[in-house]
Amino acid sequence: MPTTSGEFRRPVWAAALALLLALASLLSLGNATTAHAEYPAPQPAMDCTKPWVILSAYGTGEYDRDNSTGTVFPYGDVGVNNTYVRALETALADQHVPSDQLTVRNLPYPASAANLPSWFPWHLGPVDYPVSMDEGWHKLVQAVQFYAACPSRPTLILLGYSQGAQVVKNAIAQSAIAGDQRASDEIGAIVNVGDASRYNGQVGLAQRGYMTTLNPDFSVGTADVDHGGLMQRLPVPEVFAGFAGDGRYFDVCRVDDAVCNESAPPGSSSWQQKWLTDFAESAFIGDDPPHVSYRDYGDAASEDVKAHAVAADTAERAVAAAIRQRDLVHPGPTPPPPSGTPEQMWATNVHVRTAPTTQAAVAATLPSPTTVYVSCQEHADPVTAGGVTNDVWSYLPAQHGWIANVFLKGPAWLPGVPQCAGPTPGPPSGLYKCSIGGNPNDWCAHVTGIASGSYLSLQNAPDYDHGHNAYYQGHNGNQLIVYCWATGADDADGTGDHYWFSVDDGSNFNGYVNDRYLTTGTYAQWSRIIKHC
Repeated sequence: MPTTSGEFRRPVWAAALALLLALASLLSLGNATTAHAEYPAPQPAMDCTKPWVILSAYGTGEYDRDNSTGTVFPYGDVGVNNTYVRALETALADQHVPSDQLTVRNLPYPASAANLPSWFPWHLGPVDYPVSMDEGWHKLVQAVQFYAACPSRPTLILLGYSQGAQVVKNAIAQSAIAGDQRASDEIGAIVNVGDASRYNGQVGLAQRGYMTTLNPDFSVGTADVDHGGLMQRLPVPEVFAGFAGDGRYFDVCRVDDAVCNESAPPGSSSWQQKWLTDFAESAFIGDDPPHVSYRDYGDAASEDVKAHAVAADTAERAVAAAIRQRDLVHPGPTPPPPSGTPEQMWATNVHVRTAPTTQAAVAATLPSPTTVYVSCQEHADPVTAGGVTNDVWSYLPAQHGWIANVFLKGPAWLPGVPQCAGPTPGPPSGLYKCSIGGNPNDWCAHVTGIASGSYLSLQNAPDYDHGHNAYYQGHNGNQLIVYCWATGADDADGTGDHYWFSVDDGSNFNGYVNDRYLTTGTYAQWSRIIKHC
């Protein structure tokens, strides 16, 4: 939904509202002065040298200069933007993105409230709020298009607060971004805080966990679908909202913050009657006005710690989404073709077993006719299928198991395939990419170390005291998606391994598995790519 300045009107109450917005932002700065600052502050030219870029759109009035000392507090380096930039930097570092691979740029737009004379004591100009917001989203679209044109395709994280969040929302709604795959693919994640254009009524966004609505005590609240932004109600384009687990848009708002959670629709008669009271209560009243409470002031106060925790959690989820998006735009090298001789399987739902016998555990199931790669074959347990009996089995290195040749096209003994000699190789050590859950970028491991006649259970917690899934039974060679790690009880075999992984079988079951029973490799291997739960 493109938005232009023509959609806004400027009656007296709008100018007054813009003025109050600016004053509220100024009150949140702490180190701001009353000296009028020039716009824009100089910034280095954009370039394509860094693989990660944070583009930060600050709130109204969040630029100031102390003319007596020359100290400049530019674009978002104070207040809420600063808190979330630091949280994003930390989350990226946790994902092994060093600081020398990251550029943080502040969007050079007015972020102003009203067209006031230059002698006015606060930085409320140089233009009215609608004009400022309009200029902001145009500049952000231009910045995204610049980085999308880079041959290196850096991954962008967009960050907006208050008016800046409305700027971000309007920018991503433009066809130049939402309708252009190269531009939209460039954006790894979006984080908006105190969004003046929040749209609570968008189906799925809150339910999927992308909208965080906070109670005054910072516990998780509920987003009322009839509430939303004070200035505008604008939905998130579906390309960024995504489906379960793959969205790239993250939003934070307190239930008592009227800038992002106003009850009356903008422009309505009820809104015109109450907006001033609601905004004043949100931005001015109390020791911790809701609209400026998202920032971390750097002290040990309980509210400060809570705000920091919300920023850290939001940043962690946003960076995880950005990593997924980066991997789609910059896929890893194409894996080498499977080793072995290609053969055609004709049957459906064929079990690949850990030994050449129908009594062995199932290592994998092949659901439909496909090409398999066999490394060797040998005579073993006879199997009958389709009226034919055959006692030859072939080893499939990709599945780490055996398939009965009766399910393969051709003669009983496959020509050109050698006879197996020596012990069957076990599964490799270390995580690998797999798509059993539908996402080709999932990290997976095989089940291992399960004694004959036993099976692996998925525990409800990283210990053996909180029960387990009564239906899942894992066997050596089965695949599991590995999401995150935690510490807990020692393994059941008493070796002292206290690392656990949150896992999923890709279809129906999830839970915790001790490191002892997965081919995850060493701590040095998996800790570099698997996050802490």
